[in-house]
Amino acid sequence: MLRVSKLTDYATIVMTCLVDAGDGVLSAQCLAERARLEVPTVSKLLKQLAQAGLVVSTRGINGGYRLTRTPQRISIADIVIAMEGPIGMTECSAH
Repeated sequence: MLRVSKLTDYATIVMTCLVDAGDGVLSAQCLAERARLEVPTVSKLLKQLAQAGLVVSTRGINGGYRLTRTPQRISIADIVIAMEGPIGMTECSAH
């Protein structure tokens, strides 16, 4: 069984909100409202997701965040790796 942190779980929710937005751009504030999370938490998630290349930010009055590729090309594993780091097998599982 794979256990993930709360932040990874929250990141999945935020990514789902971005999928629901389609090609639209959503601010961190809007994403926080839709995901029912605190703005600082969402901002932290978006920073990590952007570093992983899953979302991109646009500055300006109509700025915000959007997905970098289609939802079909983003897997749960991509989100887990973005938040938790590379997935590795434990030594006992490798045998």
